[in-house]
Amino acid sequence: MAHPAWAAKATSKRANAVAKKPIAAAKATAASEPATVAQAEDLGSSTFDAEHPPATLRVLVAEGASTYFLQDGRPHGVEYAMLLALEKYLNQQKAKGAAAVKLQFIPVDAGELIPLLKRGDGDLAAGLIPVTDAARSLVDFSQPYLQDRWCAVQARGMPQRDDLLDTLALPPGSFGKYLLEENGKTALDAPYGSTSEKLLSALNAADVEAKPTLASRYVVDLWAKRLGKLQVGPCVEQTVAVAWAVSQGQPVLRDAIDRFISKQGGKIATTAAQLTQRYLSPDASAPLLAPVDPLDKLAFFAPVFQLVAKANNLDWLLLAAIGQRETKLSPIIRKNGGPTGVMQVNPQTARNMGVSDPHGNEGNITAAGRYLAHLREMYESPAISDSDQLFFMLAAYNAGEGRVQQLRKQAAKEGLDPNRWENNVAQVARKSVGPRLIDYVSTVSRYYFAYQKKAGKTAASAADARKQ
Repeated sequence: MAHPAWAAKATSKRANAVAKKPIAAAKATAASEPATVAQAEDLGSSTFDAEHPPATLRVLVAEGASTYFLQDGRPHGVEYAMLLALEKYLNQQKAKGAAAVKLQFIPVDAGELIPLLKRGDGDLAAGLIPVTDAARSLVDFSQPYLQDRWCAVQARGMPQRDDLLDTLALPPGSFGKYLLEENGKTALDAPYGSTSEKLLSALNAADVEAKPTLASRYVVDLWAKRLGKLQVGPCVEQTVAVAWAVSQGQPVLRDAIDRFISKQGGKIATTAAQLTQRYLSPDASAPLLAPVDPLDKLAFFAPVFQLVAKANNLDWLLLAAIGQRETKLSPIIRKNGGPTGVMQVNPQTARNMGVSDPHGNEGNITAAGRYLAHLREMYESPAISDSDQLFFMLAAYNAGEGRVQQLRKQAAKEGLDPNRWENNVAQVARKSVGPRLIDYVSTVSRYYFAYQKKAGKTAASAADARKQ
């Protein structure tokens, strides 16, 4: 995996530092410290090692109002909740002293999950995926975390009909269509762009054009409190096993996931539903990072982000991720003091970075870029990995470099590694400043990875189109 642009300078200096290290000092280190296993940035084609996992596991996750969506700028969904529990489990299984693994969420359309996993764009895929023989020929599956049923649903108060399974409307590509065909039934095509959740929402609203549909019973129960005017009718006889898909050739990763699912005792999907229900959209939409075009905010800011990033050897999508977390790319101007602009830069920090006007977009983003470059230099060290360097940069951007230095010193006093964020400095931060700082670092990191995968190429193309 290529080093990210934000770490390019640090990487070269680190290499020089190692090259210049005296041989005697290197031998002394080897004699006094236990051997360590270098952490790979991602899994790639190597075999998953549960004790020394890679820095990231790429998870293709289905965009959807039930599975993975953004609410108030933060990700939610039943798959997101289950996958966070998996991430925690994997980090509990690693060897003592080994670096933590982080899931990199890559939102995609549900229909793309298996093809993209087969192509190698992810290490596992999640999206309430039904296990079928056809899919098994392409990818491996974990053991099922859910045994589901698909049932007819109509508006409450409608008369029950014996032929209800013959009059159902389903979204294009729905697994329910396959189940109906297996039972000799043919579904009506719902309008293009429909989702199961939107069809349920239309029935709940007593839309005169809404037709009964066939839906996952798990999804119907998930939305039961939000959509309280639905009536469940007959169900298809087959029980549907639902699981995570895993890249072929990764049996160790699959076995680790199976152990996690077994440990949950069949409650993982129910718990995820309970955690997700309060965040479900009132209109059954799935707010996400929308596809980028020249009218979108990201494309609007892209030219400035790219210019500043190039001047400071940064990845412009990192600047975009911070702007998204700070203001959702909607500048908040405070000319009487306090953080200001799209990047919420402190005016004094801007002046220290040589920017006299921190309120305008160009000056604000310039100050943020220069400050991030300054923080990158601060956390350059052979002892700090690229991932931890990023985490410390983000923590200092939010809380101040002085506060982060205090947290690192306290971590060292407590016998923790001051050069690692996860499970070390972050542990001290949680006790001393609460979850706010940890949440900030995690949220920006996830935005950054999501922008890289979801919006990066399209946003760059849109920005180029604006210049023409």
